[in-house]
Amino acid sequence: MRVLIELHDTQQPVENVIGACVLKPDVLVLLGDRKIEKQKYQKPLLNFFEMEELAVQVDYRTCGLHDVGQVVDCLKDVLAQYGKENCIVDVGGGSDVLLLAAGYVCLESGVAAVQHQPGSNKLKWFIGPDAGKEERFDIQLSLEQVVALTGGELLRNGHVGPELMTEEMTGLIDRIFPIYLKNRKVWPKFVQYLQVAAKDDNWDGTAYDAPRTILVNGQVRNPNDAIMRTLQEAGAMDVYELDEKRCRFSFVNPTIGKCMCDVGVWLEMYIFSAMVQSGLFDAAQISMVVSWDDDPQNDKVQNEIDVAACAGLGQLFCSCKTSTPDPYMLNEIAVMTRRFGTAYATPVLATVCDMKRDATAAYYRAQQMGVELIDINDLEKGKLMNRLTALRRKWDR
Repeated sequence: MRVLIELHDTQQPVENVIGACVLKPDVLVLLGDRKIEKQKYQKPLLNFFEMEELAVQVDYRTCGLHDVGQVVDCLKDVLAQYGKENCIVDVGGGSDVLLLAAGYVCLESGVAAVQHQPGSNKLKWFIGPDAGKEERFDIQLSLEQVVALTGGELLRNGHVGPELMTEEMTGLIDRIFPIYLKNRKVWPKFVQYLQVAAKDDNWDGTAYDAPRTILVNGQVRNPNDAIMRTLQEAGAMDVYELDEKRCRFSFVNPTIGKCMCDVGVWLEMYIFSAMVQSGLFDAAQISMVVSWDDDPQNDKVQNEIDVAACAGLGQLFCSCKTSTPDPYMLNEIAVMTRRFGTAYATPVLATVCDMKRDATAAYYRAQQMGVELIDINDLEKGKLMNRLTALRRKWDR
């Protein structure tokens, strides 16, 4: 039997599971304050181990974390119950008192001790017969696991899944995005026409056949001929015909059609597609809806993160804004990253403006808050790939 004793840190949920994922103990003893008795701290961990398919018994032990004597006594009780020859102590987390007490007990009892250096991909044995040994690992946390560990639940993602990001689809997105970028000032009115014209009632079996002039909230909307023709040339539309009374069109596939009728999705789609194409990430999702399922009122508050990606232990949480960003928008993604990310999570704000020129206050505030920026200067495909590479390296060790 292998028993891992973990010094529980409620602020660093990933650090609490790295040792268990690497060493795969039969029993995980979590030593912490009285918080760990609460379901909001126990449930996320159990959900994570279920997703990881890791059959481990979790034993929660509480003690006064500011009383070295209590901590020492608690550790000795655990060693006596399970047998010190079966135990390993992970001294990579928890309070300074816990670390001091754990180190003392390990040295006195000759119990093996390991530590994970934050930001690295290895466990180091520094007390016991294997002292000096380093064990490298390759843990790949999914976005669902990360959200579960932080007390939330991944409900769904929207628009398009990674499995639909074929070479044909990513090529389409790469061609459509510059059209959107060039025409973004008139894009809302263009989409308003499509939203009404592309209704089931106008489908004739092969294409939408809609009036050339329609009313949207009492305002006249007409198809933008120049944009429609450019999209047809880009391969986004199979059919496009316009005369004095009717507009007939069809999209190349349902996903493109759905996105064409969403006024603000193309920056998200472009960055999401680039993340998938880059090969830098284990997984990426668009329009990731998460809930705070640890709410004691069972109220399940929901938030949406525009684009998210993960690789190894790290994550990117990206908010996409087509309007000029302000400090509130920075705070929004920073808060969601802290809530649903880990110590290895990076908040990102993406925008189609020049941040330093058009949103100077927000530009400098982002630097202070640690929010990374992707702006108009980064959106050319090669530059965007370089920017994603730089962001991915933030948690490479």
